[in-house]
Amino acid sequence: MAATSVLCKFLTEFARRNYVRTVCSRGLHVDKKRHCSKEQRDADENRSSEKTEAEIRKEILDASLQFAISHGWTQKALSEGATSLGMPSVAHGMFPRGGAELVEYFYMTCNDELSNTLAAEVDAANEDPDLKKKTGAFIRDALEARLRMVIPFLDSWPQAMGVMALPQNAPTAWSNLLNLADTVWYHAGDRSTDFDWYSKRLSLAAIYKSSEFYLIQDRSEDFSDTWGFLGRRLHNATSVGKSFAKLKQTTDVAFEGLYGTFHVIRNMAGMNAAR
Repeated sequence: MAATSVLCKFLTEFARRNYVRTVCSRGLHVDKKRHCSKEQRDADENRSSEKTEAEIRKEILDASLQFAISHGWTQKALSEGATSLGMPSVAHGMFPRGGAELVEYFYMTCNDELSNTLAAEVDAANEDPDLKKKTGAFIRDALEARLRMVIPFLDSWPQAMGVMALPQNAPTAWSNLLNLADTVWYHAGDRSTDFDWYSKRLSLAAIYKSSEFYLIQDRSEDFSDTWGFLGRRLHNATSVGKSFAKLKQTTDVAFEGLYGTFHVIRNMAGMNAAR
């Protein structure tokens, strides 16, 4: 942690010096004698440094995604991303959990993108009722859209899934997956607060994860087999009765399916808890 803090300060100073050089080269004047107290200046500088650190991390993660295609979800990809921004390759030290942080960033970024897309779709449907989809079609299209975001990284995605299946990364992976399911259900109009809330999201998470697993093995044109698989899983899920007992049974099966899928993915990636 101490090493990470030192590296963050180094990169922050690196960015600051580049800024000052740019200002000086343009003949601009920077007034360092602000009409405020030293405490205020220190506070402003600290806030600026924290913001810069966050921005640097985001810039590196953004730049590193393109290298995940060739180098996988690794520190090498992070180093290449930093280098492409003119930063020292040791900047990967800002990410002590290595490639796992890159996978998490990609997952959260895709979830946010999907949420924005679905929100815009709902707004459009509110203005023009003819654009409104049935709930089943809305959910299917949403999951397909999210799965398509993985396609550019398909060759290295089994490794990403394996990394997130490791015990130390699994809690974040589960959280991201359930957030995805919640996002889809929320924009689909679900506002349930009882047992339905949990069963719907866990079942949808299981369907997404099994479809993702199917996708990485699919060799059909435009991954048509995956979309067919996704449609069948959703159809089967909606065919289940709505009694409490059946919902609980569906949730239990979904949990077991997700748990088993995580183990299969980890084995496919050649990983185990000891590594």
